[in-house]
Amino acid sequence: MASLLKRWLLGTHQGRVERPHLPYYLDEFTFRFNRRTSRSRGLLFLRLAQQAVALKPVTYRSLVGGGSYPRNRGTLT
Repeated sequence: MASLLKRWLLGTHQGRVERPHLPYYLDEFTFRFNRRTSRSRGLLFLRLAQQAVALKPVTYRSLVGGGSYPRNRGTLT
C-alpha cells in the first residue's frame, strides 16, 4: 500500500508535496483507492458534484494558515 501511495504522489504530483497539504493528498488517494474496483464509475462524477455542493469550500489560507486539519465533512444520504 505504501508503495502505491509513493508511486501515486511521484507520478501525479511530481514529488511536490508540502506538509500542510499532505492530509488532503492522503484523502484524495484514499478516495481513489477505495473506488478503484467500483462497477458504477459513471456515478463517480455525480457523487463528486453532490459533495462539492454539499460541503463548505476550503480556502487556501485555511490550508496553509496553520492550525489543525479542518474536517468540515458532510454526509450524503
